[in-house]
Amino acid sequence: MSLQCTRRSLRKVSGRWLATTSLCSALALSGCAATGAGTVAEPVSPREAAEAQISEPALREAAVESTKTQDYVAAAAYWGALYERNPADAETAVSYSRALRQIGSIDQSLMVMQRGQLRHPDHAAVLAEYGKALTAGGRPDQATAMLSAAARKAPRDWTILSAWGVSLDQMGRYDEAKAQYNAALEISPDNPSVLTNLGLSYALTGDLDMAERTLRQAVANARADAYARQNLAIVLGLKGNFDEAERLARADLPANVADGNMAYLRSMLSQPALWKKMEELDREKASESAAPGKPAEREDDKLSFLPPETRVSIK
Repeated sequence: MSLQCTRRSLRKVSGRWLATTSLCSALALSGCAATGAGTVAEPVSPREAAEAQISEPALREAAVESTKTQDYVAAAAYWGALYERNPADAETAVSYSRALRQIGSIDQSLMVMQRGQLRHPDHAAVLAEYGKALTAGGRPDQATAMLSAAARKAPRDWTILSAWGVSLDQMGRYDEAKAQYNAALEISPDNPSVLTNLGLSYALTGDLDMAERTLRQAVANARADAYARQNLAIVLGLKGNFDEAERLARADLPANVADGNMAYLRSMLSQPALWKKMEELDREKASESAAPGKPAEREDDKLSFLPPETRVSIK
């Protein structure tokens, strides 16, 4: 099973867990029933926590701590409890949506931000998060409009520019996407999240050498996450460097998932159609410009050689 398929499965599980996630994990909250040696018997949902006699400072402290530790399932439950109490609060809505995005509950994230944008139509953080949720939901046209509006209000926020680049990549507007990534890097130099997205953008246009160089720069940063390493592994595999690709794949993944990823790459690279496609991309890259008026090709039409394990980073 591929990494992306594995993450999809985890996201589905996370989505089902969200309604009954225990709020006992970070704080000893009074709403949790237990049996035996502290075993939680009946988890507390966001709605139940919102209705329970749990102070808002305690919930907010737990929400912030869970976000810092990237325990996004718990964070979604905590922020969800706060959102139940006060859905009009912009900061809470943004934080709740972000946590929902991180566990793959994109539709719910979009619902929260749609309501948030109606309440706060000119709020920079609301516009930014709504644009990121739209990008994660594969709605780049709407995302680009929202993110451009957010960037006008918060021009020094690199996360907006990076997400804007992802939405442009989704539309096949690769040069514009790279311009946004480079603008984000001017604000946050050597940022591994931005470099990961820029590296994938190079891969989408068939420039695997630049993709490798950029992703290596991302991985060299101490703040790089597993996505940067796994995307570098994908690019190295596409270039036939299986030994290093396998070492990177095994650095973060269970053995069976890493084995599946490498088998996927090897089987894919044995297909003549892939090499034909990559040769076509090289020829397109060498041409001076596309025909006037020619519509941009979408990622899924033009560059099917990228395996499903690739992952952009939307902060």
